Amino acid sequence: MAEAQKRTEIEIQNLIRSDHEIREELRSIRREIGGLSRSFSYAFENEAFRSLPDFLKKNFGIVLKKRLVREEIRGKEINIFGIGEKEGKEVFVVGEAKVRLDEVKAQDGVFDELEDKVSAVKEEYGQGIDVVKILVTHHATKGFINLAKQRGIIVIQSFEW
Repeated sequence: MAEAQKRTEIEIQNLIRSDHEIREELRSIRREIGGLSRSFSYAFENEAFRSLPDFLKKNFGIVLKKRLVREEIRGKEINIFGIGEKEGKEVFVVGEAKVRLDEVKAQDGVFDELEDKVSAVKEEYGQGIDVVKILVTHHATKGFINLAKQRGIIVIQSFEW
């Protein structure tokens, strides 16, 4: 009986060691996937920076004064930021880039996240500024697009530019 107990304790110790090793490997994989995800997101934003100026001009009459940039304003990272003009009036373009947008993303707070960034821009440049809110994506569901329209947000899918 004592021998069996000793073997069980050794097995438990081995399982505990294995569990710790698996957890560390999982943490490492998560870090790597997070890095890949960030790299993909930045590449997508960079593609948007090149394509959006012409798209915004052609489809919304917004002429940018300077190129679009990724900007930190009041501690918020604004994925897509620019200052332009529409019908002779200054407008601020504030946007987020997401690979896919659907109703789940809406529930996860993508609209709130964008509104927080709009608030930061208004705090920096003045509450009375005109802001054009955009969400750029590779794909958005019809349901998501409808929710965004209700909130005055323009959804631009990459195939459109």
